[in-house]
Amino acid sequence: MEKLKNINTMKKTFILLTSIIMFLGCSLDANNPNNLLEEQLGVSAFTPMVNGLEGVTVRSYGNILAPYSTASDEMIWVGSRNAWGQLNFGNVDNINNEFVDAAFFFIAEARYWSDDVIARGEEFSTTNAFSDANRTDLARAYWYGAINYMVIADMFDDFVVGSRKTEAAPPVGPANMGSLYDTAIGYLNKAIALNAGLTSELKATKARAEFSKGIWAKNNPVNTAAPLVSSSAAAALAAEALADLGDDFSLNLVTSGAAPLTVDGLDIAGEVNDRLEMRLSDAYVISSDNLRPDAILDGDPATTISLMDPIDNIPDPALYKLVVNFTAPVLYPEYPIVSGREMHLIIAENALANGDTATFTAHINKIRALDGLTPFSGQMDAQDLLEHSRRVNLFLQGRRISDHYRFASPSEYWIETSPAIISPGTFLPITISEIQANENIN
Repeated sequence: MEKLKNINTMKKTFILLTSIIMFLGCSLDANNPNNLLEEQLGVSAFTPMVNGLEGVTVRSYGNILAPYSTASDEMIWVGSRNAWGQLNFGNVDNINNEFVDAAFFFIAEARYWSDDVIARGEEFSTTNAFSDANRTDLARAYWYGAINYMVIADMFDDFVVGSRKTEAAPPVGPANMGSLYDTAIGYLNKAIALNAGLTSELKATKARAEFSKGIWAKNNPVNTAAPLVSSSAAAALAAEALADLGDDFSLNLVTSGAAPLTVDGLDIAGEVNDRLEMRLSDAYVISSDNLRPDAILDGDPATTISLMDPIDNIPDPALYKLVVNFTAPVLYPEYPIVSGREMHLIIAENALANGDTATFTAHINKIRALDGLTPFSGQMDAQDLLEHSRRVNLFLQGRRISDHYRFASPSEYWIETSPAIISPGTFLPITISEIQANENIN
């Protein structure tokens, strides 16, 4: 029996040694035909890249719009998370605010992916395989990139542009944030030059970028003595867009629970319409009805809207439309980026800034006519009407804080010791996660 055990042990040892020798003689350098390296991506991958860019753009906008709007008078904090309350009170510059920090990841990702996809598309465009459909995709990529740069410039005091994966870049610097509008305009110019469709939509977005740069200048530093923006370039582009697209067009970022464009994280729709962490503020809606869909959706602004039209003294119908468009879809509203109403507002403000009351009146009344309101004919101060018209026609579109500052019209929810009151012109900061990860930030 002992002899048999020894034989078995010797057999096992022989098999083990043979296996080791065979293993050492084998190569582990096997090629997996399913592997695709990043540098091997080609034209065929470009459409999925652009679709992915659309997805991250929707997600970043939905998420950054939540803290921005909470810091304005458009929303009020009613939940349990104090960081939302701090924004509501005007404490907009806190680098440790958890919700601004969470949104920062999404907007930084969208900025990086915009530049990366555009660079790849420009490289692909030099090949014979680049089709007309690919050119349209490249125009879309430029549009999404322009949106991301505009949103950053609109909402942040400083930002890091140029970081790439593990390579950190320095911040732009507060004094240079206006240059991000130039990047957006440059992207839009390239898209228009492609002549691949979307030309009128791109011109409308460029009008917004040109005008937003003017608004940025009015808040850096804040100029309440001369708050009106004069931009003939923006007004001319707005007129072209209106001629092609009509008075009431709206270019929207679309969300959907059935598509890969679902917004997640802490987006504005989820926080307001689902979690009820914030709600639309009393300055705009009747609070007792704010959380009742039957009241909001009954078709009667009087059951929902608290903000009155200053001429007709009725619940503002333009505001009501935007409230319904935001609340009715619950988790998946469409986010307006630029609209015909904004084009009229751009032309009207440019005219008023240059003393052209006739053109101002004509375009303000174009907007009022869309809602069946009485035409303006001098019943009130023109600048006050402009501010109201911007307030209701650009509701929840990331414009309000800039108007708070330049029109000297602070949010009623800001406390006296907040940076928004003490240092007008304060916007969202580079947040703690980026500060800790980026050695270029002091």
